[in-house]
Amino acid sequence: MTYTHFKHTCFEVKSMEILNLSGLPFSTALTSSNDEHLHSHEFYECFYIKEGSIYHKIHGEEFLMETGDAVIVAPFIPHEFKRIPGQTCFHRDNMISPALFEKCCNFVDKEILEKLNKEHFIQYKFSKSNMESFEENTSTYISSQNIEKMEKYNHCMVVNLLGPAIISCAGKNEFNNEFMFKCNMILTACFAHFNAIDEVYDHLGYNKSYVSKKFKDNYGVTLTEKINELKINYSHYLLSAANYTIREICDKIGIESIPHFHRLFKKYYGTTPYKAKRSIPNES
Repeated sequence: MTYTHFKHTCFEVKSMEILNLSGLPFSTALTSSNDEHLHSHEFYECFYIKEGSIYHKIHGEEFLMETGDAVIVAPFIPHEFKRIPGQTCFHRDNMISPALFEKCCNFVDKEILEKLNKEHFIQYKFSKSNMESFEENTSTYISSQNIEKMEKYNHCMVVNLLGPAIISCAGKNEFNNEFMFKCNMILTACFAHFNAIDEVYDHLGYNKSYVSKKFKDNYGVTLTEKINELKINYSHYLLSAANYTIREICDKIGIESIPHFHRLFKKYYGTTPYKAKRSIPNES
């Protein structure tokens, strides 16, 4: 991939080109050929397919990219394109210096930068309207001779590229959000039941091992730990709300064993239910 009109330089290192921006904070180019070679770069690259289809190889995987598909690649991550015989493809390549990219991420969404540092590339969609707007802005950017405003233009171009990525990444988390919402609704309804954990599994309708792993990934605790936390928090409320016996409270929160209830209560509140009740104002 060469961008001679934007003063890019490249040199061979173990048959892989390493591209740099030659001091420019931002540069853009429309590429239609001469891009089938392994390369990495000292900058962040954000490209989208403007027209056609092409294969993109990164991290040992090969992805078919079509019009509207976009990728952000972190610095020094090797990747390459593989063209499809008989098909044309134009991709808009945007090169962004680390300083400019990080500054824009800190402004719009720090999670994008964190995700790139962890996963090294992000795939997302660039809509037709996004492309039309960006291409129009690109024409203005390239033809501009106003050096004083160039810094602002650079920021605007990068933010325009990041916007769809932020929305797309949020969309990929939609299932997780739906999963947590459903869990919260089910837990609210049945945490105080004796068979609460089985009810959660039944209502979610997924394999138990899958639910257990996904729950831990999203909540940071196991399903059993979450249910116990809800039970004990509710028991503390019952201690302050009415003159229930410990047996009655255990029945209301779905715990059969009083000694087990005592152990859980002390785990979460650092004291026994009796001492906790005595410490509640206006209660005998």
